[in-house]
Amino acid sequence: MSPRITTGNSRPLAEYTVTSLTPSDPSSRIGASLLSSAERLVGFSRVGYELNDDNEIYATVNWARVETSNQPNPGSQRSGLTLSCSNPFLPAATRQACADAGITNFQFGLVNAFLANPLVEPKRFQHRFVIGAEGRLDLAGTNWHYDSYYQRGDNTTDIRVSNMPLNPRYNQAIQAISLNGQIVCADAVARANGCVPINVFGNNAPSADALAYIVPASGPFQHTHQTEDAASVAINGDPFSLWAGPVSLAFGAEYRKESYRVSSDPYGNGVSVDNTYSDAYPADPIVSTTGSNWYAGNYHDGRGAYHVTEAFAETNVPFLDSASFGKVNLNLAGRWTDYSTSGVVHTWKVGGTWQTPFAPLRLRAVLSRDVRAPNLSELFAAPVSTTVPSFTNPFNNTSITIIQNVIGNTALTPEKARNLEVGLVLMQPDFLPGFSASVDYYRIRIRDVISNLTARQEVDFCFAGLQQYCGAFNLAPPSGTPFVNVQAFNLASIYTNGIDIETSYRLGAFTVRALATHVINYIRDPGIPGAIPTQLAGVNIGTDSNTPRWKVYATQSWDSGNIGVTLTERWFSHGVFGHQYVVCQSNCPVSTVNNPTINFNEMAGALYFDLGGRYSVSDKLTAFVKIDNVLDRDPAASPQTNTGLDINPALYDTIGRVYRAGLRYNF
Repeated sequence: MSPRITTGNSRPLAEYTVTSLTPSDPSSRIGASLLSSAERLVGFSRVGYELNDDNEIYATVNWARVETSNQPNPGSQRSGLTLSCSNPFLPAATRQACADAGITNFQFGLVNAFLANPLVEPKRFQHRFVIGAEGRLDLAGTNWHYDSYYQRGDNTTDIRVSNMPLNPRYNQAIQAISLNGQIVCADAVARANGCVPINVFGNNAPSADALAYIVPASGPFQHTHQTEDAASVAINGDPFSLWAGPVSLAFGAEYRKESYRVSSDPYGNGVSVDNTYSDAYPADPIVSTTGSNWYAGNYHDGRGAYHVTEAFAETNVPFLDSASFGKVNLNLAGRWTDYSTSGVVHTWKVGGTWQTPFAPLRLRAVLSRDVRAPNLSELFAAPVSTTVPSFTNPFNNTSITIIQNVIGNTALTPEKARNLEVGLVLMQPDFLPGFSASVDYYRIRIRDVISNLTARQEVDFCFAGLQQYCGAFNLAPPSGTPFVNVQAFNLASIYTNGIDIETSYRLGAFTVRALATHVINYIRDPGIPGAIPTQLAGVNIGTDSNTPRWKVYATQSWDSGNIGVTLTERWFSHGVFGHQYVVCQSNCPVSTVNNPTINFNEMAGALYFDLGGRYSVSDKLTAFVKIDNVLDRDPAASPQTNTGLDINPALYDTIGRVYRAGLRYNF
């Protein structure tokens, strides 16, 4: 079954199939990695010196190396190419059609199945050094605990991409002419610099020389160096007591500085004083000196830094301790934070618990103001340019290829949230020993959410008359490739509420446990004039949200001496592609940006079973086995995920049945 989802103006919104993809279909984009290969090497050491029984100084060192490899969105699809009717590779029938139509060139697009899938190979190195002191001190008759440290962290990441075509060379190689009885590249400058023509009409394999010209041995490259310096001191104790018990107090201060520097290849970044041509990336007059020459992976140089200073205090105050009315505690906390990029913010928390006279029952509640500051990437991200084929230009209803530039925004400010949570806990009542449960209701409002408009949104909003977005793109430049700049802004707001449930029951060697979340609302307001808030609860597609209405994680385990068996269920409810769509088969209303029409809007939920077992050979040696996704359930197709798989990996199992077995030894 292969449903086609279409908008009201009959342009394809997405296509997907639930049958297996086969290599004979080049448009199926075979080759994306289901799971990246990874090789990890990790080291850790700690040395401590006890000054006395209560105080210690220590130092730790962490070292790690991780090498991964994956094939992301495969292929190098191109659309909107202008080819000459005199191209000697052109089939005779097409050449005759040009003559009959009285044209000299035509638009052409292809998936370039003859090109190898791009291969991305990141290597990451981490070093972390910590020196600190912790212990206890008696001051004025009060026992205080302290913990202080200084940390230095360094991360280095090198990303190399193979099998990536250079757009300018590809554009020259597809333009062929006959010269002195030979088929050559049309541009003389390109010919002088090694251009070898390729035949893009039909199923033709380019020569090794042609592929070497289009896809150089040295592909996109990026070197990133990140550093973090952090220092902290925290002190806590019980300075005095009230009528209901001792008052606890904690306070402290922290400082953190983060910085990063990125360098990349001259074909992606462009030529600069710090980024010049080399033997690996030689000068080529066909290649633009301003960068963005690769089909994808156009990394750019960049750097940025910020620092944060914080002070905090928290107290727990017992207000009531009565056999008739139970126990009541009040928790108060506040934090002052100064960001070098966005100034001072204040956060706080007010919470309380009531241990009721019915001993197994406890009530709890908390109200807080929280923030999330923009990170280094959101603030200072070096531009990354990607070729996006088959991009619909709504101004003339044509399909074109664009360059999408993703960049940082130093004007971002922290996201601000107000959180309310109330709940109850039941712990092993006499009428049901071994049983525990908790139910919590939460409500969260977030404003100034850091979010990106997609390239599609920016263009569509401009087309709808929102002029403030028209400066972010140029779909018809006088020279070069059309482009759209994508940047993060403090635009959106989010409102969500729901219920979290946790239960467990133990009877002898048998234990049952379940966690469930019910999302009542997840409403996102993009903050864009003309756009409407969108309900994302129950949207399983993955582009905007991964918030099914219900999620359940349950385990049943039997543990008897040396043998243990565990069965796990992972389930989430069915959903939709989006609540904004108007579902219709005929007589559809006019499709709009906010409410496009669609003829199919269902996303199946999923239930996965995992089975595990262990056998203790000795006190220190244990053998184990684990089978994930025992029934080998396939994921539901998910259009518009842009993963290369048309699957939402955040919700659905993309690997299938997996077997694991091993030995664990405790020294």
